[in-house]
Amino acid sequence: MSRKKLARIAIATSALLFVASPAFAGSINGSGATFAAPLVDACKVDFAADTGHTVNYTGGGSGKGRSDFSGNLVDFANSDAPYSSGAPANLIYAPVYAAPIAIMYNLPTVKEPIYLSPASIAKIFSGFITNWNHPDLAKDNERTVKTPVFKTKKVTVKNSKGQSVTKTVPVLDKKGKPAIARYKTKTVNIDLPNQQITVWYRTDSSGTSENFTRFLRGANAATGNSSLWPKAQNTTFSNGTPNNISTFFNFQGASGSAANAAGVARTVGGITYSELSFALDNKLPVAFVQNAAGEFVAPDAAGTSAFLGGGTINENGTVDVDFAKKIPGAYPIGTTSYALAYASGKNAEKQAIVKEFLTYMLDKCPTKHPEKGFAQITGPLYTKAKEQIAKIK
Repeated sequence: MSRKKLARIAIATSALLFVASPAFAGSINGSGATFAAPLVDACKVDFAADTGHTVNYTGGGSGKGRSDFSGNLVDFANSDAPYSSGAPANLIYAPVYAAPIAIMYNLPTVKEPIYLSPASIAKIFSGFITNWNHPDLAKDNERTVKTPVFKTKKVTVKNSKGQSVTKTVPVLDKKGKPAIARYKTKTVNIDLPNQQITVWYRTDSSGTSENFTRFLRGANAATGNSSLWPKAQNTTFSNGTPNNISTFFNFQGASGSAANAAGVARTVGGITYSELSFALDNKLPVAFVQNAAGEFVAPDAAGTSAFLGGGTINENGTVDVDFAKKIPGAYPIGTTSYALAYASGKNAEKQAIVKEFLTYMLDKCPTKHPEKGFAQITGPLYTKAKEQIAKIK
């Protein structure tokens, strides 16, 4: 073979390699919500395999994410709640995460999931109910309950190794509404033990705490029980509670969702609130929670989609939920979490990776990892998320 022909082959091969490879391989740094961490940690591996880019995410809580973002210490951040003040002028909210806040507990003698009303949850987390055999909890778990069963479908996705795997995901319509196949009605009679309740709560500044205390306030106000949780939501759980829990013997604080879920796992009688994935990681059962329609719904992606679909999407990309609206199939502690990005004024290559990563998280990750409990965002909220991501320059 002539040298000229070899040269042509080499040039052609180089061209193919250039087309197949990313223009550059870079890295971005992020921090913030531990709520989003399970999906970010799982999907950043896929993202690296598909694009060559590295994503470093340290978590630390929504408060840390907002602080790091305001201080220009990261390329992006995640927060379960928007800024109440001090937001940077070039901030973009992108609603790319949606998942339930689960109520997880440790009751080894109880062999089936328990049922909790918003009133009972408020009484537990304010310190009014301190034992699992309390009459209010017995009332929740000795009754006829109605629970939705959602339609699902099988999808084939590529994992980080390029292998095809089959996943089961909810069926959603173009408006992001899940399809309810049927309702299951049964009479339950769960014998809750004579066991002290130990409440584990977040001590750090947390968007999960803010969304949870918003639910406790809003859901009970909607049923005429506003006195159960009269205080407004707060990023610091102890500041949002009606009582001074520092004087209560059965409250235990820890920083981050992982630490609280692990605390419950080693404490018989323990209970906490966090993203569903932390319950799965610690093999903890989760409660069915009563919604405004009187249904008891498990913390899953479909119920989260139903609940958020009844909210209001604001111009800046944030979402206001409605606890009073009777939404079929809604899980009432479904939560949107936001990526925080800079509109401009940052390194162009970093911005391009942030934009690509957030698009990847929005479009692919909940379907790639449905076991993490995150909802696939569709409909108007998806359109808004795409509009917000497009503003990253």
